Amino acid sequence: MVKASSNGLSSDLAGGVDTIVARATPAGRGALALIRVSGAQAPECAARVCPDLRFGAGWKATLTTVLDSEGEPLERAVVTSFPGPRSFTGEDMLEVAVHGSPFLVEAVIEAFVAAGARLAGAGEFTRRAVANGKLDLVQAEAIRDLVAADTASQHRNARQQLAGALSVQFRELRATLVTLLATIEASLDYEAQGVVVPAGEMAAQREECRRQLAALLATASAGERLREGMRLVILGSPNSGKSTLFNYLAGTERAIVSPRPGTTRDLVETGLDLGGVRIVVQDTAGLRVGGDEIEAEGHRRAQAAAAAADLAVVLWAVDAGIDADLAAEAANLPAIRVRSKIDLAPGEKVPDGWLGISCHSGEGLEDFRHELLRRILGEVPDLGGAVAIAARHRRALGVAASELEACDVERPDTAAENVRWALRAVDELIGEVSTDDVLDEIYGSFCIGK
Repeated sequence: MVKASSNGLSSDLAGGVDTIVARATPAGRGALALIRVSGAQAPECAARVCPDLRFGAGWKATLTTVLDSEGEPLERAVVTSFPGPRSFTGEDMLEVAVHGSPFLVEAVIEAFVAAGARLAGAGEFTRRAVANGKLDLVQAEAIRDLVAADTASQHRNARQQLAGALSVQFRELRATLVTLLATIEASLDYEAQGVVVPAGEMAAQREECRRQLAALLATASAGERLREGMRLVILGSPNSGKSTLFNYLAGTERAIVSPRPGTTRDLVETGLDLGGVRIVVQDTAGLRVGGDEIEAEGHRRAQAAAAAADLAVVLWAVDAGIDADLAAEAANLPAIRVRSKIDLAPGEKVPDGWLGISCHSGEGLEDFRHELLRRILGEVPDLGGAVAIAARHRRALGVAASELEACDVERPDTAAENVRWALRAVDELIGEVSTDDVLDEIYGSFCIGK
């Protein structure tokens, strides 16, 4: 087995001397597997591993023989060459499509390593694309999110981000900040010559920066929910049918269902796609006064889950009445109120604004699902083509907003320093200036062949 290199990436990016190789498709058996090679020595590696390939022809797929590390024929593969800079990384690249045998993939990678390549680090292909100006850092994050997308909305947003919709807004913000900084610094220069730049002009530019920042920050909360998933918590008194409803939504028997109250003592969680939106559903312990220490801890965790949720479903069974404490607690939550087990009381009127369901007979479940979908989609606004979706985006925008809040144009010397720090935050956001720690955090979450 080929071992990963322990070399860091900094010298590699600075000089572009190393040629890297990695599997680009998931590990395991499959009909096909794709192996990527990138770097200055890619043509030389290709000449040793695929001697019949004409790399210089470029941008065409060729059926050719691949040799192993000993020079023996190994596989007939489809090899596509991408001479730089017209490639994903901006370097000379190869993509080798072979049959998806784990042995075969490993043997092809070993052949390229023997020819002079080394194993790529996590996200190193994308890292090189950013270093060579093929992508910016925000677009690089979009590739990670595109691969990880579970729902249509996540896929749509990642695709728009990869196309540059969010980068455009970040760069427009940067340009506005540069204009503000230039005006403030000009006022300092002119002041020495007895010329005054009107404070109103600087204030107007500062307010435009604040407006752009506020618009981006307004998308951040919804953007993170879009990426991580909306949180839906199911609450109710013991034995009100919470776990049965949870299993209905999950489409499988995830939670234990029992007529004995207090069966669920810890949070049970599952993810699902509802209307193209990722939802994280949590089943909780029954809420009631009394019980042992374990029940009390379950109660505490249920309350914490409710506080962190975007929406709650609160159940009262028809055979148990409405608990006053639970009703008071639910009154402070964005919630769908449900009367459960209505098959036990045929004909009983469901209170206005409530839904009646029976997981046993199926009655009311379709209406419940429609209402849940309506409420969930109502919590996810139409965010258009630009969403500050990562926690990193929110942090950087928050720093810039704080600096502009402190920016007093009546004191140009300190105002200039505030704007410089705001600019640095935005530059780190788009990758104009980034520390190794920031880059390692981003690319470390990529798979090896990206």
